[in-house]
Amino acid sequence: MEMERKNGLISVIVPVYNVESYLEKCIDSIIHQTYKNLEIILVDDGSTDNSGKICDVYKEKDSRIKVIHKQNRGLSSARNCGLEIAKGEYIGFVDGDDYIAEDMYALLNNHMKDDVGIVSCKIAYVDQGHVKAPNSASGLMIMDNVQAIREVLRVRYLNISACDKLYRRETIGNIKFSVGRTSEDLPFIYNVVKNCKYVINIGEYKYFYCYRENSISHKSFFIRRIDYALFARDILKDVNVEYPMLRKEAEARYILNLISVAASIKESPDRKQYAYLRKRFVKVIRRMKLRILVNPELTFEQKISCITLW
Repeated sequence: MEMERKNGLISVIVPVYNVESYLEKCIDSIIHQTYKNLEIILVDDGSTDNSGKICDVYKEKDSRIKVIHKQNRGLSSARNCGLEIAKGEYIGFVDGDDYIAEDMYALLNNHMKDDVGIVSCKIAYVDQGHVKAPNSASGLMIMDNVQAIREVLRVRYLNISACDKLYRRETIGNIKFSVGRTSEDLPFIYNVVKNCKYVINIGEYKYFYCYRENSISHKSFFIRRIDYALFARDILKDVNVEYPMLRKEAEARYILNLISVAASIKESPDRKQYAYLRKRFVKVIRRMKLRILVNPELTFEQKISCITLW
């Protein structure tokens, strides 16, 4: 892989919505990056707390910061607004209630070569001040296009989060986040990786995801969570055409997402309301039972989970 200059502008897009207790730590972690050539775009998505005011205060402190105040339309809309005005050669995303290591963008940028489209790190999870680093695959990993798609489907060397990565702007192109839907990172990552010749994971924990009890991922089941399965279904259809050698991986991802949604319905206080939906998901899984049993991408435990649903 060819070398490249190391001082390109990085646009960091931060969607902000009612995260006043977390926002200062988030912004501080970005402005104190050892990599200084940053454009920091804070998108206040109609916050009703002091988040918007905090953004404005930081704008006065650091000339690299731009602030957008907009009507609330969700995470995807906020990120898309940031993409529309971003001027950087490279793009990064940080959610307003998370934070990053001070050398994250320096390390990611150091691995950004001419033919690399994305450089990723690993995500650590912060719960009530305690940092948890999962024992997942680690070490530097250089992936060609097919390998990278495989890892997106396996969620192993590539996480489906948009936030642990540095993107070459041209690989994003006109790709947008799906507005009004959840699990929007999955199709975005898949489509951007399709545009990459090489993708790198540096194998180090540099992004810190903070659990919030009132975040969207911790609420009772709601109908838009089926997007997690629907996006995987759409990807399976695309893989069958574009990457037929990865059909087993894409099929396993679809099955696992179906199981995840079905389980979230079962565990929800609203399970009776959505029982009909769970039955539909179980019916799909039952129709696929032979393919599930012979799919080498599914572990024994995952196959048992499918059998339990049957």
